Amino acid sequence: MKYRQGQNARGLNCGPAKSTGTRNVWMLGVAGFLLGGLLVVPSVLGRNPDPKEGMKVFSSKGCARCHPILGEGGNIGPDLSRTPSAGDGLELTAAMWSHGPQMWQRMYQEQLQFPKFEEGEMEDLFAFLAMAGSLDELGNVEAGRLVFQNKRCVECHSIGGKGGKGGPDLANVASNRNSVGWIATMWNHAPGMFRAMAEKGVPFPRFQGSEMADLQSYIRLMAGLQGETRLYYRYVRPPNADEGEALFRAKQCVQCHSIGAYGGKVGPDLSSKTLPRKYAAIALVMWNHAPEMHRMMSALAIPLPNFEAQELADLLSYLSSLSMKRQGDPAVGASTFAAKGCSSCHAITVGATSVGPSLTNLQGSLTPLSISGRMWNHGPAMLQVMEQSAISWPVFNSKELADILAFLKSIQAGSSQGSASNAAASAP
Repeated sequence: MKYRQGQNARGLNCGPAKSTGTRNVWMLGVAGFLLGGLLVVPSVLGRNPDPKEGMKVFSSKGCARCHPILGEGGNIGPDLSRTPSAGDGLELTAAMWSHGPQMWQRMYQEQLQFPKFEEGEMEDLFAFLAMAGSLDELGNVEAGRLVFQNKRCVECHSIGGKGGKGGPDLANVASNRNSVGWIATMWNHAPGMFRAMAEKGVPFPRFQGSEMADLQSYIRLMAGLQGETRLYYRYVRPPNADEGEALFRAKQCVQCHSIGAYGGKVGPDLSSKTLPRKYAAIALVMWNHAPEMHRMMSALAIPLPNFEAQELADLLSYLSSLSMKRQGDPAVGASTFAAKGCSSCHAITVGATSVGPSLTNLQGSLTPLSISGRMWNHGPAMLQVMEQSAISWPVFNSKELADILAFLKSIQAGSSQGSASNAAASAP
């Protein structure tokens, strides 16, 4: 490839990305469209990442030129709201890195400017992508009608006066459009529902796949709310993982569930579980286990917690964020670092020379978010050096990246200890 003057290693302009003018994507920006079902990832900068700012980053950096969100926007790259990596910082960082050369090449072909990211911008961008990836698709009305009948909801509930009379008319709650808020309402009414179902001989309804979204679409149609086309519904504010962690203790979830070594052993360790990407799917897991959870809480004299929709969203945000805290193995990371050829360019021992920057004096926090920006910003220059040296571009999965991060943290810790020892030795 021949590079034009003023371009970087991949022929990409490095100035501010030009405005995309992409009409479709910024239909998404109307009224803060996506504040339902948001994952707020832990910040390394002492601030809560802002998905609304992340949406602006997505536009201003030109991401919208290639990537659609929920089917709206560019058509060059994949829809980032539907990729499995969107809600996981390690997976998203690994995917960005592994596909970097292809993205940079396409950007060059399309004459797009190469964007660079500040750490806070990358945090906000990841929060926005996680939020978009957590939203439900619209349900199927006919499938929802069958769910309403086959789960025997119709025996207790009416919609607009048509149906059973034991429970509330669901037309009155049809405006609770987000699945998380819907399941919070169901959870809070579960004890009364259990009693009514036992009296009628109705089995407890468990949901899978899109059944809950289908049911909601059917109820909204029957309640006269069928004019909606998107599930862009707001909570009071974006869910907050830190507040969700506090709720995990305050609602006494910790009495039965552990997070790593901390907490009860009655239920599963939630940090070891691979949770669904979408909040509604996590909430469904909670609902499907409600009878067993209620029985166990009763046996242990633990009061049944009620949840406002905002509280449940915060709690699910916390549980989702646990994937960001996965710990790698530094010994495995050292082997991966060598096997992927990283040691060919980067020194990991003090005093050693290297083609690329030495990693013996790493500064700042090492997290998927912080490392993703560094890797992206320097990627094209790294690629040019690697091509000149006939070194293959390394591809990582999330486990390998977690292990390498653990290895780099061990180098960072050793460097800090060495600096402290040297300072102590030179002190008068």
